[in-house]
Amino acid sequence: MGVHGLWDLLAPVGRRVSVETLAGKRLAIDASIWMVQFMKAMRDEKGEMVRNAHLIGFFRRICKLLFLKTKPVFVFDGGTPALKRRTVIARRRQRENAQAKIRKTAEKLLINHLKTMRLKELAKDLEDQRKKQNNASKGEKILSDQIAVTGRSLGKNDAALASSNKGNRDAMLAASATANLFQEDGDEDEEG
Repeated sequence: MGVHGLWDLLAPVGRRVSVETLAGKRLAIDASIWMVQFMKAMRDEKGEMVRNAHLIGFFRRICKLLFLKTKPVFVFDGGTPALKRRTVIARRRQRENAQAKIRKTAEKLLINHLKTMRLKELAKDLEDQRKKQNNASKGEKILSDQIAVTGRSLGKNDAALASSNKGNRDAMLAASATANLFQEDGDEDEEG
């Protein structure tokens, strides 16, 4: 957040100093800046914030300052000044809007994924139905061939009746197969 243009204002008189040159002195520290620095900079190998990063960072820097005999004086922000309130509110709205967009995107991705899965299931069901129909049509062709063969032995009227009555086809197929078996056995007996 900070004060806009502060560093430009201080640039003519400001200079970098080594922390070692502050030995034996008191040093005012903006605690909120340190907290933000630690939470942003201290990451694990996955890129996630280290747990209690602000405490670890404070501890390390305080130890360093005490080692150098520098006395830290921490300054914490008070309430948000009126000038910053608008900025804070605008940033909060931006965060909320970004989170809402992320949620909407996640919902859309989930819906699209579910639709894709459903379409795959439907395509598989259609393919299975086509296979069943192909198998059924192959079965009907075999059955009609059997009826034609049986029709020669049963007579034309019986064959027409069998082809028109689909419910009796299976029974007729079984009877035809049995008749053919008996007929073949009879042929073998006559030859023997």
